[in-house]
Amino acid sequence: MTPHIAVLGAGISGLSIAYALEQAGMRVTLFEANERVGGPLRSSRIEGYLVEHGPHTLFQRSAALASLLSELGLDDAIVDARESASRRYVVRYGRPLVLPQSPAAFLKSELLSTSAKLRLLAEPLIPGFDREGVDESLANFVERRLGREVLDYLLDPFVGGTYAGDPRQMSARHTFGMLKELEDEAGSLVLGAIKRKLQSPDSDTPPAKKRLLSFTGGLQTLTDALASKLNGELKLGAPVTGLRRDEGSWRVLYRRGKSNAGVSVDAVVSTLPSYAVADLRLKGVTPPEPALKRVAKITFAPCTLVSTGFKRGDVAHPLDGFGVLAPRVEEMHTLGSLFVSSMFPERAPEGRVNLTTFVGGARQPELALLDDDAVLELVKFDLNRILGLRAEPEFVHISRWERAIPQFEVGHQLVLDAYSEIEAAMPGVFFAGNTRDTVALPALLDARHAHAARVTDFLHHA
Repeated sequence: MTPHIAVLGAGISGLSIAYALEQAGMRVTLFEANERVGGPLRSSRIEGYLVEHGPHTLFQRSAALASLLSELGLDDAIVDARESASRRYVVRYGRPLVLPQSPAAFLKSELLSTSAKLRLLAEPLIPGFDREGVDESLANFVERRLGREVLDYLLDPFVGGTYAGDPRQMSARHTFGMLKELEDEAGSLVLGAIKRKLQSPDSDTPPAKKRLLSFTGGLQTLTDALASKLNGELKLGAPVTGLRRDEGSWRVLYRRGKSNAGVSVDAVVSTLPSYAVADLRLKGVTPPEPALKRVAKITFAPCTLVSTGFKRGDVAHPLDGFGVLAPRVEEMHTLGSLFVSSMFPERAPEGRVNLTTFVGGARQPELALLDDDAVLELVKFDLNRILGLRAEPEFVHISRWERAIPQFEVGHQLVLDAYSEIEAAMPGVFFAGNTRDTVALPALLDARHAHAARVTDFLHHA
């Protein structure tokens, strides 16, 4: 008989894992509490502006991702970011400065002081950190290896704009693991990178083309395409309320309207956020209570996205890049802004510009929770300060995510261990998604095969 697998959650992880399971010959039923798939990947065309309610771009760096997009029939829908999108701005001295992209530009840049540049060049001379088993914060790691200004004006704005995170709380090993590995291997980031380059075998396979992309209709195109490829049953508006272990199978309990129902399956893959996992009613199994509590305590940073549209002439800055990031030390109210209409075509009406500004995050969570008028005032204040506004926005749209991005904080290995303990107590139930794997979209997509392989291995030995 064809194995029947339940996948809980129809965000990008759940959809891609369901797709991989079907490719492996399994029957899948996909459960989603909302009335639409995709989670935060949602795109809307409003008054001529393309609004992304969540992530805005997808960075393709692997052949596996390129192959997936082709399988989904999306090649013709891909829109590559303009060449100018490689230019990024960071605020210093109250104004946006270009992030240097070459050694020559680095030496001339005002973004770092002369002493900070010399400190950065001295990185190979800095001794390694050999306290085995210590989970160092990302801020401590970067300041120790690269200096305080690199932390303040390069790392902090990057993690604030990308992860809505606070590097003082984030785990270096579980967020920027490759950098920690370089230090572990060679005692230096520079020497570690050189060592890896020398040891890397030459490959006959050309590397995948790296590209920053979206789609003509926005990133929702990707999750819609994944959903359209599925053959199994998709249950929308069906929040899962519990799991019951029956003899040789699992019973997925869910709610449909005012009715309760259940489906028996051979295995379950949950991509539910950690707080939803903690709320499940479990019957027939008793996972360790401390592990459940640890998973439930994962911190989520709130984030509010404010999309604004202006006449091109009403913004003084040339907007010739990807966007601008705001370091904590600049004491701004926002994390940064994306120059959406500069990155991709047809993101705004003719003669207009489309900006998306991020408010809150782990740095200032209270600001994300302000009402719409208050948030908009903060955004306009910061945009005027760094971009130079000559008029009020013609268009405003606000998207709110009270639990936007999970934070992989110091001690995150204990969370991963807790997930493993729960899985051990619930054979046939597997956890995936952004609280177990990563928050990066490409990595979440690439992880689909590994999770399908775990299910296949379990069924083989069951």
